[in-house]
Amino acid sequence: MTKRPAPEIATLADTRPAEVPYTVADYLFDRIAQTGIEEIFGVPGDFNLPFLDNILEHPQLRWVGNNNELNAGYAADGYARITGFAAMVTTFGVGELSAINATGGSFAENVPVLHIVGAPARWSQNNHLKVHHTLADGDYRHFYDMATHVTCAQAWLTPENAAKEIDRVIRTMLTQSRPGYVVLSPDVAAAPCARPWGSIAEDIGQITAPTALAAFEAAATEFLRGHTAMIVADRLIERYSAQDATDALIASCALPYATLPWSVGVVDTDSPRYVGAYWAAVSTPRTLHAVEGAERLIMIGTLLTDTATAGFSADIDDADIVAIDPLSARVGTTEFGPIAMADGIAAVQRAIAAARPTPQPLQPAATTTPAPIDGAQPLRQDDLWDIITGWLPSDSILVADLGTTMFGLAGKPLPKGAWSMGQPVWASIGFALPAALGAGIAAPERRTVLVTGDGAAQLTVQEISTMLREKTHPIILLINNAGYTVERAIHGPHALYNDISTYNWQQVPLALGGSDADTLVLRAGTPDELGGALARAWDTPDKLVWVEVMMDPQDVPTSLANFTATVAASMRAHAARS
Repeated sequence: MTKRPAPEIATLADTRPAEVPYTVADYLFDRIAQTGIEEIFGVPGDFNLPFLDNILEHPQLRWVGNNNELNAGYAADGYARITGFAAMVTTFGVGELSAINATGGSFAENVPVLHIVGAPARWSQNNHLKVHHTLADGDYRHFYDMATHVTCAQAWLTPENAAKEIDRVIRTMLTQSRPGYVVLSPDVAAAPCARPWGSIAEDIGQITAPTALAAFEAAATEFLRGHTAMIVADRLIERYSAQDATDALIASCALPYATLPWSVGVVDTDSPRYVGAYWAAVSTPRTLHAVEGAERLIMIGTLLTDTATAGFSADIDDADIVAIDPLSARVGTTEFGPIAMADGIAAVQRAIAAARPTPQPLQPAATTTPAPIDGAQPLRQDDLWDIITGWLPSDSILVADLGTTMFGLAGKPLPKGAWSMGQPVWASIGFALPAALGAGIAAPERRTVLVTGDGAAQLTVQEISTMLREKTHPIILLINNAGYTVERAIHGPHALYNDISTYNWQQVPLALGGSDADTLVLRAGTPDELGGALARAWDTPDKLVWVEVMMDPQDVPTSLANFTATVAASMRAHAARS
């Protein structure tokens, strides 16, 4: 996914008359504007209200209020995946703890979202007063300490340290591509502050150590020489501005390449050298042979989690891997750093040219013709994603929630040019709907297509009201299969705890503020009905289109069935060995 380029920034430092005091809040929001973003998400509270006015007055920034802090965090996450940065504001304690699940997801998924927390005045803190939104014990550090576990940089701002600490937190976030956290009291926000010098985005230094890069390139060259090799790419390529370097590497050599299940869009899937999505034991035989049969694997931005490897069923030895990670690189078990991902990829490109490894031999591609879909029969999970990906326009952003939707999408090639996002690592259901809001605001020139289950939607559906207010006009496919079907596939197919309360989904968009003027509500229960609904949705660009997709509660994608069976077998094998 190509990040939105930063525009020319007009900040308060440029426009505010000299006689008007320049404050800490002005400095903070000027620095945020210099990252290139134009919106800030969040929920107002009494401890942040005074400096929310600074956002409203800022010539570059716009306030986007959300229904709750969790949704604000998810929306900021979706926004940052496109723009390269995001910010949200909550109040102390109750607000920030509501958002911390979203921040944890941003940390796990390497997304830079700055969380600005409005705190009680310093007088209250210094005197340990039992203020609301605290634990009434006079200790104001509890939540700061919690945030240290899910952010890469934190700061408690004072008039004396604000400029230095704001710059440190934002620079660290931009370098590490992870969330940051600052605490700002209203009295500190209003304190005088020197105006910023230069641009925070341009000040990000070169992290690569030339000696480490040279040593890595030399080691990779010798490691690859005389061996068969192939490439495996994953989603972290997008997080660390390494897409161009990856494309150049793949184009420069004859090595075959694969992705992990939920990162198909990071490479060109039309090439005969693309062998599909590697999903460990769930992979197709051709993909499995290509990846696990190679003597050397070049792995770019990969995270071999339990879900990406079907319960750690991958037969891969670390000693056979050249790994390019976000801030370092590795040859076998030897790590080199610091090395920026794009620099590491370029070094591997040169190593391949020098070592000339043999492309991993590939098995013939499957020539079986898929069975035709009966358009009049009830819609099946295995048909759903073939229909969606076959229809999906190239200028869309596909957002999929965890559940049958993510498992159905796994490994499906997308049209060239289409963007996609999900949350396969943190895997918090309900993420996708607010994230689609953030994506729609970040890239209004593209149409957002959201696919979410009814169980996931019940967690965050309120944000439809914000979509309507912001006029993002998404297409939302709500999979109505009466509960947590992905959980049914794992355990308890008929258990009460996998059921959910019944919503009248046809009325939900209208109850949340929609009308005939800005909302189109449809329903589909067969492949033909879904195809017709998708065509009509795309031809209605000026409305939020809500498509309730009716599906059997026990029907799951074959990929999910294979995944759960593989994980169960792996668990039995581990238990037998222990």
